[in-house]
Order: sequence, then C-alpha cells, then structure tokens
Amino acid sequence: MSEVMDFQLKESFRTVFPEYAKELSTAKSQAEIDRLHSRFVDECRANLIKVLGEHDLASTDTDQTAPISLASSTYETLKDATGDTIKRQLQVLLDGLERMKGMTDDDAGLVTAQMIASGALAVGLVACRATSRKLIAGAVEAAAAYYGVTVATVAVVVAIVVLVIVALLIPLIYFIEKPALTLVFLINELDQDLVFADDFNVHGKPTLMTSPIPPRVEIPDVGSYYTGGFIASSKRDDALVGTQYGFTMKYGEETLTFGVECPLTDIYVDNNCYCAFGETAEHAAKETDVKNKKSYTAAKGDLRLSIRVNSGGGSIAYYIARAYSAPSPA
Repeated sequence: MSEVMDFQLKESFRTVFPEYAKELSTAKSQAEIDRLHSRFVDECRANLIKVLGEHDLASTDTDQTAPISLASSTYETLKDATGDTIKRQLQVLLDGLERMKGMTDDDAGLVTAQMIASGALAVGLVACRATSRKLIAGAVEAAAAYYGVTVATVAVVVAIVVLVIVALLIPLIYFIEKPALTLVFLINELDQDLVFADDFNVHGKPTLMTSPIPPRVEIPDVGSYYTGGFIASSKRDDALVGTQYGFTMKYGEETLTFGVECPLTDIYVDNNCYCAFGETAEHAAKETDVKNKKSYTAAKGDLRLSIRVNSGGGSIAYYIARAYSAPSPA
C-alpha cells in the first residue's frame, strides 16, 4: 500500500506540474535537483506575493505557510494514527491539495469540493479567518469550507497551496542521493494560536514552517474543526549526515518544544522524536538522539503534547504531533 501511494503521489505531480516534472526528470545530479527545487519555490513565492498584491492582502496573511482546518473524519484518523497510517494520511492530504493547482480560474464551489476531497476545510489564514466568522446554508462541512473560499480568494488559496506543495513534495518524490527528510503535521487542539518562536539544527536545515497555526474553528451549534500545519526539515545539500531538528512554538506564555531526527543510516540511531514544555529548540534537537524514541509525550498541568513517527527506519520520516488539553477534547 505504501509503495502504491508513493507512485500515485509522483504520478499526480507529473499531471499537475508537467513543466516542473519534465525538468526534474532530466536532472543528472542531486545538486541539479536541489537547484531546480529552489528555483521552483522562488517562482511560487513570487506568484503568491503577486496574487496577494492583486487582492490587496498583506503578505503576513500567509508567510509561506498553509494552516489547514481539518474535516472531522480526517482529524479523527490523524490524531491517533500510527505506523504506515501516518505516512498514508499525510500523503493523501498533500495529494488532494495538490490537485487544486489548476483551479485558479474556477469558482469557489469547485475549489471547496476539492478541499473537502483532500480532507481539508480551509487552507491559509485567509480561509481560516473567514471560516470562523459565519456559516452559510448547506451541508455542514461543505458550508464551512465554502465560506473560507470566496470568489475573491480562490487565486490566493490556490497560490498558497502551490507554494507549500512544491516546497514539500519535490524532496519527497524526486531524489538521486538518499534523502533524509522529516515531515511533521502539528495539530493545534488548544484555544490560542501556536506561533513559531525558534528552531535549531544539529544537522540539516529547516525547509518549511507553518506559523501561526490557529486554534480550532468553532461553528455554533455545529462543531469544532481543528487546524494543523506542516513543519519540515531535510539534510543539507551533499551532506553525509541526515537531519536532526528542534523547534519551539509559543502558546500564550508557554513554550511548546518538539524535536525530530532522520539519520542517513540507522546503525546507531533510528528515526525518532521528542517533545517537552519550556525547553529550547537546541535541547529538543539533541534529546532526539539521546532518547531515540518513535513516540513521545509531555505534560504540564492540563496541557499535553504528543508526537509519533511512522517508522524507525526509512530515509523519509512522517510525524503526527498534537498540542491539546487534558482531558483531551478529542
């Protein structure tokens, strides 16, 4: 099943991004792939800035991020996912969002339908804020998503998705040298934004950060829809070691700390993770190696953190992380 999904992800990318796929398929070295990837991300970022300007929206509305408000069924699957389910569900989410790329000129209803098919209700802060304001008539989840994607914001939402998909997918599906990648999806189940504060690499480099990750969307008499965001890191170009990465998020005055590691070889240490309250990003990054655990939890008062990796082996590590209260609102 995992191999089938890997193939599907690459085939979808070839269909949705034929120009990028053509250039990547002719690359003769990892350095060339890395250069193309950087160029494509820059092009997508420039396009997003242009679209934001055309719609008179501040670039701080997105900041290269795409917080994703989750459909109820997607959240229920993700929150307790383990093993290959983590990888499969994150790939399904990415694959579904990827298909929005060609919808810039489509109406909001079609974009909404594709978002729901991917398991999302809203993408980007533009959508998240709009979703939280009111509910229009119609099916509950369709209506929640639709209000976040108006005719005026279709191009913005699509541009946000394209940037994040290109930033994340190319390292996952195009490589010549053995990769070392960590892909975290952090779900915010608390009542305030999670805001990026700091990060640290023992090895590797950060490749994507979602900040802020808004709290759940509350629709009166309907329900709560939790929001998550992708955080990613990778080994450095031509590096002989993998990625060992820590990052901190602020929840009010609290510091939430996570660490992830994906080594190039698993002779001494496996893919692993770590979380804590009040610790530095550097400490969390180093603790991944010390603890070498596939899942980790932390508690402080009523607050809880958890993080799980799909597998101790493999050169791409997929994680589900949660910030929630006790007892869990799930």
